[in-house]
Amino acid sequence: MTDARRIYPPRARADDDSASVVNEAIERLIVLRSPLYSGDAGAELHALVSLIAHAKKRLASVVTDARDQEHTWGEIARQLGCNRLSAIVRYAPHSKNRRRPLDPD
Repeated sequence: MTDARRIYPPRARADDDSASVVNEAIERLIVLRSPLYSGDAGAELHALVSLIAHAKKRLASVVTDARDQEHTWGEIARQLGCNRLSAIVRYAPHSKNRRRPLDPD
């Protein structure tokens, strides 16, 4: 089901907005974890790898949320940059392990 209120790019993209957010997150992590190493490539690498690991860990949960909100596997696959079957194989098992909230009615 496609909702007319869902207005965002049909595919993920790496643009200036994304770069700005990632750069800010990297800088903040460096300040929080190793403030004396601002400008050090090793500190930047550590922060970037930490963000990538967190994003990967969160992705399965967000895909499950998208399915709960009635996004199709095709829509999800387009955002992930893969085909529908690959998205299903990779993420469907995560949604089966999730308990759905009780219906208040």
